[in-house]
Amino acid sequence: MSTKTEERGLDQEMEDFAFHLRYPSAPERGKRRPKGDSTVGTYVYIVRRFHGFLSGQAPDENMAMAYIRHLEEIGNVPRSRAQAIYGLRAYFEFRGEEFGIGAPSFSKPLPWRPTDDEWIRLLEVAEAPLWDPALPQRAKTRALFHRAALMVYGGAGLRLAEGCAMKKSDLFLAGSDLDPRALLEVKGKGGTVNRIPVEDAVAFAIQEWGASHDSEWVFPGRGGNHIHRRTMQATILALMKKAGIQNVHRAVHALRHTMGAQLRKAGADIRDIQQVLRHADISTTQIYT
Repeated sequence: MSTKTEERGLDQEMEDFAFHLRYPSAPERGKRRPKGDSTVGTYVYIVRRFHGFLSGQAPDENMAMAYIRHLEEIGNVPRSRAQAIYGLRAYFEFRGEEFGIGAPSFSKPLPWRPTDDEWIRLLEVAEAPLWDPALPQRAKTRALFHRAALMVYGGAGLRLAEGCAMKKSDLFLAGSDLDPRALLEVKGKGGTVNRIPVEDAVAFAIQEWGASHDSEWVFPGRGGNHIHRRTMQATILALMKKAGIQNVHRAVHALRHTMGAQLRKAGADIRDIQQVLRHADISTTQIYT
């Protein structure tokens, strides 16, 4: 078989693999959740690299083990090797083949997040233009955007993509008799849809910013679309630097960790935190214990 024919065959298999990850068949729906675009892209990349290592040999568990050893030899950290194993496990499952390789163990450090004082300072930096009479209206409007973005991620705990894709219609101001807080409909990983309660400050920030523009999106971008994830990430990063927060890692996701840590500090049960942050596995939430 020619190299081009092999490449075409792999391309088709990767398309089928991606579809398999995104759309579990009816019998599988109770066993595994659909994967989001980021995970699908990562797994496809992992499998393509695995096939590059195979150099035309048939993929099997022995070759997968050899590939994982190769990753260790070239200096891949345990976390990266674990991700490769998860991707290959999904691939072998897609092929209907056995895969018994376990992921390497590694300690999970507490995720970096702004301290409580840094979070307060971050909000102060974002809101400062609202109280300065010397600044033009466009600066005040920009401040509304900054405050809403911080509240969506640090006050409601949304993921980067979830916040970017929010619509104004996703905010419901009327809660229930048991919980009068506003509700935010979140379209999350794997096509899940959840309504989570949010504090008044979060709802107010979203409302006030939303009233300043006509788009259906809470955070509009170019061409009628919502804001791009890179733009939002850069915006939050710039605010953190302006607030004097050093050594920032994954700015938006750090705000999500701020939400989780604040809930735990306030005495929230770990199951309640899991529900608010929408973790599929309770072990993910246990980093806050």
